[in-house]
Amino acid sequence: MPPHDSPSEEAACAAAKKIQRLDPGALAALRRMDVRSAAPAFWLLAARHADTIGRQDLAQQWMQIVRILAILTPRGDPAQRPHLHASDRRLGAVLCDGGDPGWTGPRPVFSEHRLARLMAAREPQRAVLLTRAARALARSMQPGSGLNVPDIAYTLLDPDDGRRLAEPYYRRLDRAIRSAETSTGETER
Repeated sequence: MPPHDSPSEEAACAAAKKIQRLDPGALAALRRMDVRSAAPAFWLLAARHADTIGRQDLAQQWMQIVRILAILTPRGDPAQRPHLHASDRRLGAVLCDGGDPGWTGPRPVFSEHRLARLMAAREPQRAVLLTRAARALARSMQPGSGLNVPDIAYTLLDPDDGRRLAEPYYRRLDRAIRSAETSTGETER
């Protein structure tokens, strides 16, 4: 795994790795967790990453981030779970293709309208919309395809950076549209 650019990226990736190894009961507790009653596994992550996950002023955002990571973590035997983090699978692209690297489009799985609503939303609505998107992805993601875990953290920690979602989403959508045009003989004039 390449080095992380910030403590938040490092904490998000470490949390995903720890969550991957949790037993099914602890994983389920994280999935059900809300900001009023955090699961014990969250507090362990907060203690281990006191400067990021454990920061009191960011506790609600990190609880949501950890919950979303738990939602996206596949069920089953912890020893058999694939890694959730895939640095080359940006969240925006995964929203577009629904977690299917072989997706050919041209219609995005997560609509442009839903993406625009997510990008425009602020707390607490942004966390709600991102959690809904994560639940949809958890149902459609191809096993082992993963996604860029820090993108989830930044979507909640830095809501003003819409490019982080939009750019990879539209790049992925454009590739699918071009591929469809090429296969049908259409070209843009």
